[in-house]
Amino acid sequence: MPDPWSVGGATALQTHAPTAAVALSGLVSVWPVGVGEAELTTIRAVTAEGLGLTPLWHAPAGPRSEPLEPVAGVMPFAEQFAVDVSVVDDGLRRGWYAVVGHAAFDATLVVWVADFVPRARAALDALFGSDSWFDVGLSATRHGRLVMEEFIREVGLLDALDPVTTELVRLRGARQHTCRLCMSRRSLDAIDAGATAVTFDAVDQYRSSGLGDAEQAALALTDAMIWTPAHLRAQDLDAVRRHLTPAQAVEVVLEVTRNSANKIAVALNADRPEVDGIQLFQQDEGGGLRFP
Repeated sequence: MPDPWSVGGATALQTHAPTAAVALSGLVSVWPVGVGEAELTTIRAVTAEGLGLTPLWHAPAGPRSEPLEPVAGVMPFAEQFAVDVSVVDDGLRRGWYAVVGHAAFDATLVVWVADFVPRARAALDALFGSDSWFDVGLSATRHGRLVMEEFIREVGLLDALDPVTTELVRLRGARQHTCRLCMSRRSLDAIDAGATAVTFDAVDQYRSSGLGDAEQAALALTDAMIWTPAHLRAQDLDAVRRHLTPAQAVEVVLEVTRNSANKIAVALNADRPEVDGIQLFQQDEGGGLRFP
């Protein structure tokens, strides 16, 4: 029987999360009609290359005599989004809006996809072995947000991880990205499964906490994808292989990717909490959220 940890990253994704894999490919294909080719090409280059990762492939829209020049106004925002979105300030936002105008959300969605899909691929390849990744062709659309929501729902339907680990991974990412809305929320499913305020607070010092080995391994992988995606440590990868199943490992990678959509709200200063204090939520049968 082949080693399940040596099948390759793309194969592992298709094996353990085939529907989410299709939704992720849909995200890669999104080309919002309000985003020009030069802007898209610049975004895909600077986000991944600044992290030491392979950018998403981009086929030219048609023949040209000279290569497209990078769009200077795009680069500061996209680079900071990728490196540490919590540092994006009003000055960077003003420069971003000056370039993308009313297409700000769609253009920022493009940045998120260009930023986090290469991270997910690098993590899967590090865990399961290098693989060949196929990028579907770009498709002009006015519905990028709907494609993003479909991916979010499909990841939400995965069930290899327990509710507590899923929530800890979400909360750790929220705190790393400093998403005020996400930090204000707590999963009622995790609470019903035994999580307490002490459990949630443990994400800040998880390596010295009372969390289990599997939870710590999942959180270490979360950190690595966020901060050092091109240089995942061997001991963290080994911990994932020891304490999680292959399906659980794939789900952690997809959860971190899904949760990182909060970077869009943080970058656009649209992450204000909806309530004072803690907002409880549950996942519905369709993979979305509801608020009791």
